[in-house]
Amino acid sequence: MTAKSRVELFVGLFIIIGLIILTIFVFFIRDFQIIKPGYKFDIIFGFANGLKIGAPTRFSGVDIGEIKSIKIFSDSESKTTKVGVRVWVNKDAQIPSDSAVWINTLGLLGEKYIEIMPGKDYNHTLKENDTILGQDPIPMEEITKEIKELVSKTDEAVTGLNEILSGIKTGEGTIGKFFSDETVYKNIEELTDDLKRHPWKLFFKTKEKKK
Repeated sequence: MTAKSRVELFVGLFIIIGLIILTIFVFFIRDFQIIKPGYKFDIIFGFANGLKIGAPTRFSGVDIGEIKSIKIFSDSESKTTKVGVRVWVNKDAQIPSDSAVWINTLGLLGEKYIEIMPGKDYNHTLKENDTILGQDPIPMEEITKEIKELVSKTDEAVTGLNEILSGIKTGEGTIGKFFSDETVYKNIEELTDDLKRHPWKLFFKTKEKKK
């Protein structure tokens, strides 16, 4: 074997070893699920709110898996469009069938992920290919609409309050007269002074005249 052939052999072996190390490193950082044992189940939503494949799945706030696939289908019973989310979780995740499942937002970047809050029925846990219903998130459009309605009602309440305060200031109505009419103020002042001098009147009850 010539010196040139030896160099080419060493270079080839170096490239092969480098590719193997790179492949192992890629599998490691992506937490390649083929190596880890687990199971898959489906979650049905009516609205996915931007959920993406590869997003994490959390159980009691702990990462236990990820979303493997998302598909849209038509529900013949309810005659509505549904979203089926296929989730992979590790084998140690024992999820009760009565658990609450919803789409949550992670951090300031707004990444969507699956949040699972454990139920109480540990006698019936999710198995391979089981299906569970998820709680639909509220669309941003509906939230904006509710905020606008709240602001509108607040404006109406403030306007009504301003009208009442204006009426009080100008002496309109019973409350307005109470604050603006000096006669009412003097009568109350006289009554207070009288009660201070004769407190027994608070406990005195006049007898009704017989007809």
